[in-house]
Amino acid sequence: MARRLPSLNALRAFEAAARHESFTLAAGELFVTHAAISRHIRDLEEWLAVDLFTRTGRGVVLTEAGRQYAHRLSPIFDELANATREVMASAKIRRLAVTVDPSFASRWLVPRLGHFSDAHPDIELLVDPNPSVVDIGASEFDIGLRVGQGNWPEAEMIRIADFDTFPVCSPKLIEGESVISPSQLGEYTLIHSYSRQWWPDWLNEVGVEGVDGTRGPMFQNYLAIEAAEAGQGFALADMVLATDSLAEGWLVRPFEPIIKEPGGYYIVRAKGTRETPAVRTFREWVMAEMAETQKKFASLKAAQSQKKLVPAAPSGAARVS
Repeated sequence: MARRLPSLNALRAFEAAARHESFTLAAGELFVTHAAISRHIRDLEEWLAVDLFTRTGRGVVLTEAGRQYAHRLSPIFDELANATREVMASAKIRRLAVTVDPSFASRWLVPRLGHFSDAHPDIELLVDPNPSVVDIGASEFDIGLRVGQGNWPEAEMIRIADFDTFPVCSPKLIEGESVISPSQLGEYTLIHSYSRQWWPDWLNEVGVEGVDGTRGPMFQNYLAIEAAEAGQGFALADMVLATDSLAEGWLVRPFEPIIKEPGGYYIVRAKGTRETPAVRTFREWVMAEMAETQKKFASLKAAQSQKKLVPAAPSGAARVS
């Protein structure tokens, strides 16, 4: 007897949306548009004749029927994923060469790679942290993770995160301060990465005058954020590079302003090439992990807004005399 089932694409869209309780995050995980997720779920609700989500002005909330359905579906999709991995693992080891910006590699990718290797033992990664923009179309790399403007004519690209900047520092650096504002940055060391123009641009965007944004030490790549973690001053960071440290309490974000930069984070591969199964597996994993990072950062932002976080007491170690 034929099984009576709704569209598997609709089920997959619903399961992801239910797990995240967000159409936007589900769209990011499945590499489709928000509209596609909404359409799939609307079709599924019509097929079932049941409302699965309540639409509100602030997003979506699962109905009781939706919650029960998701509870049954998620283990089924997990089992499908496990069965697929087992079949793929029975094949020979596949090697995947990845070129990646060093900061992106150190601060975000490498801490997560153990999870990828555990889930996909049949894929052997070769990760090359390269500060130069590699011509992916003329190199031996299968896939790349880049930070920039997205103007690489030789590459197919997917933007996976924005590059929006905000100051961070060690909580010990401002311990005991009841209130701190961007205008007080002149009292602290400013740590630079790549360009001394970033701090002046940020100060100008938030309307701070009288602070010399060009002073302070210069570090390459991710070392500027590590210097900030060590209490040496304030560094400019972004969601991708700072979320894990913010969640662990190694860094704090004492100011609300976040400046939107034109650049972003991208997955790239050579233009005109077919996506191999190994590349697709890695790309889908990166996108899912990035969606989790975005969700974590949004939660941290919301918690900070609610608590009006005021970190606490200058140790004086990095103050400017």
